[in-house]
Parts: sequence; structure tokens; C-alpha cells
Amino acid sequence: MATAIETAHRIRTYSLGAGRKVLHADLRDALRAVGRRYSLANDSARAAASFRAVRFFPDHTDAWRDLPWWLQQDLARELEVPVQRSATAVPARRPPRQQPVTAKPQLRAGSIVSTTFIVERVGLEPMDVVRPPLTDPGAPFDAIDLGAALEADLVSAGLSIADDPAHARWLRIATLHTSYVYEDVRGPAGLLTPHTLNMLGSLGGAWLNLLVLDALAADPKLQDRDEGTQSARLAQHRKDAVRQLGSWAADADFAHLGRGQAQSETASVAEAVALQVVGALVLTGAHEAVRRLVAAKTRNAGRGAGAGVPQRDWLTLLQERPYVRGMQWSYDTEGPDHGRTFTATVRVDGGRSASAAGSSKKAARQAAAHAFLSRHDPAAVASAMSAPRHVPAPAGPSGYGIDEQGHAQAIRDLRQGFGLSGAAEPWLAQALTHKSWAYEHAGLVESAHQRSNSTLAHTGSHVARALMAYERAHEAASRGLRPAVEEARIGSVANAECGRLGEELRLVPGMLIGAGERRNRRSDPGEGAAQAVLAVAWRQQGARLLTRRPRVLHAWLATLDQGHDPVTQVQNLCSRFGIRLHEPEFYVRGEDHAEERYCELVLTCGAETVRWAGTPVVGGKTVAKQRAAEEILALLHAHASATTRTWSVQETTVLRGVLRQQLYQAPYLSPKERLNCARGGDLGLDLLASADGEGFRAWAHRTQALVGDLPQDTLDDLTRFYTQGLTQLRYGDDSSLRTALRRVAVGAADVSTELAAAAALRAATAEQPEDLRGVLSAWWAQTAETAHVRLSDGTGQHGGLTLTAVEAGALREVLAWAAQAAGAVDRPMSVELTIDEDRLYVLLGIDGVKVPKTCARLLPLLDEVAPSMRGTATEDSLLLHWRQPDSFRDLDETTLAVAGLTALAAPLPVPIDLTRHAQDASPYGAGRDPA
Repeated sequence: MATAIETAHRIRTYSLGAGRKVLHADLRDALRAVGRRYSLANDSARAAASFRAVRFFPDHTDAWRDLPWWLQQDLARELEVPVQRSATAVPARRPPRQQPVTAKPQLRAGSIVSTTFIVERVGLEPMDVVRPPLTDPGAPFDAIDLGAALEADLVSAGLSIADDPAHARWLRIATLHTSYVYEDVRGPAGLLTPHTLNMLGSLGGAWLNLLVLDALAADPKLQDRDEGTQSARLAQHRKDAVRQLGSWAADADFAHLGRGQAQSETASVAEAVALQVVGALVLTGAHEAVRRLVAAKTRNAGRGAGAGVPQRDWLTLLQERPYVRGMQWSYDTEGPDHGRTFTATVRVDGGRSASAAGSSKKAARQAAAHAFLSRHDPAAVASAMSAPRHVPAPAGPSGYGIDEQGHAQAIRDLRQGFGLSGAAEPWLAQALTHKSWAYEHAGLVESAHQRSNSTLAHTGSHVARALMAYERAHEAASRGLRPAVEEARIGSVANAECGRLGEELRLVPGMLIGAGERRNRRSDPGEGAAQAVLAVAWRQQGARLLTRRPRVLHAWLATLDQGHDPVTQVQNLCSRFGIRLHEPEFYVRGEDHAEERYCELVLTCGAETVRWAGTPVVGGKTVAKQRAAEEILALLHAHASATTRTWSVQETTVLRGVLRQQLYQAPYLSPKERLNCARGGDLGLDLLASADGEGFRAWAHRTQALVGDLPQDTLDDLTRFYTQGLTQLRYGDDSSLRTALRRVAVGAADVSTELAAAAALRAATAEQPEDLRGVLSAWWAQTAETAHVRLSDGTGQHGGLTLTAVEAGALREVLAWAAQAAGAVDRPMSVELTIDEDRLYVLLGIDGVKVPKTCARLLPLLDEVAPSMRGTATEDSLLLHWRQPDSFRDLDETTLAVAGLTALAAPLPVPIDLTRHAQDASPYGAGRDPA
């Protein structure tokens, strides 16, 4: 029966939609490929999630449903795309760019030619977004004081912290400064990492940009004609807003600081905590409350010291005076370069003059004009101050009224998909107006009070980042309080990613693009259009885009690349392993009208220098350099994934140089870099972490065939590297066991987690290897009186089967856990032993117990502590299986494989503090859920 269960899991298929069925073995290979791809992209968080799914996927019935949305999308792409046979081919991750199929319009001056577009936009149907709940930080965080002032401000903003204790705890976390987290390692803050706070601050900063932009858009006197002005105004207003939020945090005194930081009065400390509070409010869904709070605390943002005082253009007022003729200016400067003062003097015909100083020539001119009017025409000054000029609100845009079928259809599709009202149509028309078309049809644009989509696109870029930041932060916060640095990192959204959204929305066929631009297009107009559409949707829907939005937008947000660009990835790879990356060399070929450029990257790996000539591309040096870097990363990915069997001379040379340098430098990596290797799949460490000896052996064979024999001292160093890496993964600060024990120490763990952590700790600190039958006999003697057990031994004539100390300890804990669960419902349990092809199986059957739910806390911890013992949970049974260490010893084993497999088979050193804290008390008195 045991082998039947494993076979059933081996042949189990999963549906990827459209009737596509995939074997779980193929799915595991695809997960590894996705993980390596994220590793090469320097996104260790998603790489770690991918490789962790490799370990758990075939063993848990709900694994596919529990995968994050972005990983499901990546898997679907990986499995639908044929295997690449050329190592230099860039992995296919996105559909090819689709160009509109239409004749080029022949335009006469002032005329618009109707062109019929037949465009099918898929994925615009709206969907309700369902996310996992945020992690409840736990009751220990209730001890963190928010302060009466902050609580009163929250109530004024319409938020009661008593409504949801878990959300209130996230808000309390946000009041901690990173210095406090570093010092309070034994308190609740010990459950966090500084990355958690940095993530909240980045989320708060991203949404503050949106709130400032919304405030600027609502002020009719601050309408910007171009994106440059809007960007400059945003920077100034945001700077003042952050300063005022910091002053609020300092005055309300709700920031919890470390002892050293509390003695300083650095404004940036209070500002950082204030942004964390904003981020926590956004994360917990208090969007209206955070809008009102920010508005109340930043009323004078962007107005400087003259808050509330009308700002006058004295120079223009002076120029409008009828008596001013022959105006002449002269300037003097004084002071050091970093603090220069300008003095402006104005003279007019008749000899009248005035002088004034300022921090710039512009400020000095304004001050001199004001001084001149105050001295020679005080009535004009009084009139300007008492009767400020009224600035009428600019007229809103309207439709163009042109017969452009593709344009009109795109507006209708976008309106319906985003759920926008009719008032959005003129704005959507602006979102689909390229600057080249606005230039060629200036009269029509002016009469419709329209403009190009550039200012909307600037706003939309911030909308895209804010939406991405929320998704990124919510995903990390739903998984725990200790995200990895890459998991918590919230970067920007590249223009290329917005171009991908434009492709998926099929915006280009509906855009108004000038004739010249349409003929000689070198940029992607869909980038700006996609950003502008997001801006229009945000201004009507606001935070409702987080809960209901078109399916295509949801998929786009879920699959946004968070890694660095390919050139940066190669630079990080070289920096990590001591590879010198020289200045790139560029070459041009072809005629002027069809010019192509390619880049040659030069790497010095130890004593060897290798060159990679990238594929020629149409474009500038940056594009060529990116292509060459992409191809090097794809080459490494192809080797790690075994998708290519034969290599060209250039590929072999580069692979050999890079791999040899990685192997030689691995023993000298820092603990942080070792962890990144495991999370990213470098050097086969991810395979050893999941006890995949066969996979590691295959990787080692491929690698040693390229790099040749390694010196014995290097092999010994590699064994030490693998041992250190595995020890860090199992018992390090970010391991599952450490995290669970930390929650237990501060009283933040539930009973099941506490019992599972104690069981895993005992298994980890077991000292002696034991015989399988010895473990079963001892357990039988302790259990026979309290539970009815049926034992079936199918091992036949096999002698004693020796388990390592950790394996024996893990088996004892599982047996005791299962017996307690069976006893809780007063049901019999069965134990079946089987050996098949040198593989040991122990099948535990428990009638009336939902095993996956009962063992949900225990199995993941034991999987990390003893990965060679795998647990497969079915509805009412648990299958344990091992591959005996002797199977690692093959006659044709490569020395590189031996180096890694030796570390895998040997007992790992358990840190002294874990050994000291190992408990002897039985954990099996509570915490079971037999239902």
C-alpha cells in the first residue's frame, strides 16, 4: 500500500487550464527552472519560494491551490513553452510584441482618416481579488504602546484600533524603529526583522506619492502642463509632506527607538516611523483613514515658510506697469559656493532703481521687483495684496469628435473593463493620445482642451508602483513577520513592464499616433498609454482597484519582475564570486538604414579571461549590453536546468570559466551569500537542501564534465561549504525552527506550533543513530497501553536498517504525534513497513483523523530539520520514506558529487544554544485537531 500511495503521487496530474494536464514530476522540474530564473534575476525571495515548493509540492494535497498567484503564472509559462535547445536563447517569458495590423494613414493637413480596427481585448472582465489574511503578529505585540496622541488622531481619521486586534498589532509594529528591533531581541520585536519595517516604510512612501498627486490634481491653481513640472512639484510637496509627518510623529511621541537613537534628535528617524505608520494603515485596508490623516497632518505641504500667504509674481506685476521702460538688470554674488547669495538690481528709464538679495537669481529678481514697487508704487502692492488675482479652474477635457473606430472602441473596452463612468471617456481619450499626434493636430487638441498623455503617464507610473507595493507587501505579510530582504524589497516598475501591460491591453491599435511616429517608431507608445490608463482608473476608482479590477491587470501585477535588469544581475554575480567584469566593447554592422549593434562582455575568472559576443540588435549600446547579459544568464540557467546537452565553443568557454570561479570562491562566501546561494539555486546547494541526491549528482556530473578535475583541497573546502550552508538552512536565524522557537519564547505561538517546535527541536538534537526496529520497539512499549496499534512488517529478511540520529528522532516524534491523534478520537492506527528497491517506507494509517490538517504544523518543521525523511499526507494516512545513505555511493561517482553528498549524509553540527534549550517534556497533551 505504501508504494501504491507514492506511485499515485508520482503519476498525479495537475490542471493548468485549457485541459492541459501535467505530471507532478514535470511540475517539480518546472519549479526548479522558475527558481533558478529568479535567482539569476537576484530575486532571492521568489527563488526561495519556488525551491521550497519543490520540496513540498508532491507531498501535500493542497499544494497547487496554495501556490502564490505569480508562481502559478510562471509555472504555466514554463510548462507551455517548449524546452529551449539553444543555450544562448533568452528564456521565453512573455508573448511576442503584437503590432496593430492596419494600413498607414495618409493624412492631409488638418484631416483625420478613419481606420477600421478589429481588436479583441481579452482579460478585461472584472474580478474580485481574494488574498490570504495577514499574519496575526500575536498578543505579545499588544504591549507596545501607541500613545494617546496617535490613538486620538486615528479616531479623528475615522479608525478604531479596537475593531481588529490583528490590524492594530501591525500598526503597533509600525511604531518601532529599526534600532529598537536590533536591541529588543528577547521581546516581541525579536519576531521581526528590520526588513519588515523597511517594507512598511516603502509601502507608505509609495502611497504618499499618490496622495500628494491627488491633492495637486484637485487644486485648479496647480494644473501642470507637462510631466517635468508635475514631477518637480511632486518632489517639493512630498518633501514638505514627509517633513510635516515627521514633526507629527515627534510631537505625538509614538516612535519606539533604540537607546542610542533615542538620544539623538535626527528628523529622519521620526519621518521613517511616520511613513511606516502610513504603510501599516494602507496594508490593513484603512485607505480612507490614511487619506484623511495625511491630509490633516500635511495641510501646508509645498508652501514652505509662507504657508497660507498668497505667492505673488512681483516681476510680472512690475513689467505690467505703464511707466516701466528700458528695464535693466545687474547682479552681484557673495559667499562660498555651497551658500552663495545673489543681489539683483533693477533700473528703469528715469533713474529709478531698487536692489534685493536672494538665494538664487530668480529669487533675487522677485525680491528686487517687490522692493521697487514698495518704494515707487506702494498702491500697486496694496492692490495686489488685497485683491489677489482669481485663477479660474481650467476647462476639463472633452472628446475629439473624430471618426476613429479603433480609438473609440478602445475607450469603450477600457471603460467597461475598469468599471468607469462616462465622465472618464475624455480622460481615456487623453490617455490614448501620443505626443506626436498632439503636435500634428495642435488645433484640434486645443479646441478639445486636451493634451498628450505625458502628465497622466507620470501619475500612472506612481499608481503602478503603489499597486505593486501593496501586492508585494501583502504577500510578504501574509507569510510571516520575517521576510527575506528581497521579499521585502519594493522597487520601481520599469517602463518595459508598463509596455507589457500595454501589449496585453492592446492599447496601441486604439492610440492616436502621429504619422511620422507611426512610420519611424523606435519607442513603445504603449508604455505611456498603459500608465495613463492606470491614472484615469485610479482617479475614478481609487483604492477600489485593490479589491476589484480587470483580470489582465491582476495577472500583470502578480507577475511583475522584481529583480534587477540583466546587466545588474551579471554585475552582482561577478561581485559575489570575485569575477572581474571589464568595460563592455561595442561593434556596429550593417548599412545606416539597417544598422545593428552588438556588445562583447569580457570577464576575468581567476587566471582565465573569457568573452561573450551578444546577438546583434537594432538599438543603442544599452540595448546591446542588456541582450548580451541576458544571454549569459540564460546560458547559466540552461546548464543548471539541464535543458541543453551540447554547447558551442563560446558557450563552453564561458560556462567553464564562470563555474570554475564559483566553485573556487564558494568556500569564502559570507553567511548571507551562502543563504543566497541556497535560495537561488547556485552550486547545487538547493538540491542538497531538499535532500535530492539524484538531482545533485546529475548537476555535479554536468559541471565536472565542463570544469574538469578539482584539487583535493578545493573539494574539501567545498564539502565544508555545503555543510555550512545546510547547517545555516536548518538551524540558522531565518530557519523555520528558529522562527517557531522565537514565537514560542515570547508567547506568540499557538499550542500546535509550540508542540511542533518542541518536537522538531528534540529531533534536531538527537545524538545517536538508531535501528528502525529499535525505534519502533521503544515506541510500541510506550504506546501499547494507550492506543490500539496494528503492525505489519513487510521488510522480509532485511537486517537492521540504520537511521541517522536526526532521522530516528524525527520518526519518534511522528509516531508519538500520530498515536496521540489516534488516541484523542479513540480509533485504532496501523503501521506498515515496506522496503522496495532499497527504499524504506513507513505507512501510518489513522481512521477518522484528517492527517494533513493534524500534521500541518509538524511536517514542515521536520522537513527542514530532517529533509531525507519525506512525509506524504493523504486524507487518513501518512507515508514516511527514506533513501538509504548507501545509495549515494556509486562506482562512477564524480569527486564533485562526493563532496556534496558527503555533507548531505554526515550529521550536521547543531548550534550549542539549541542543544542547551532542547526540552525533555512530552508535548503530546494538547493541540490536536482530529476532526
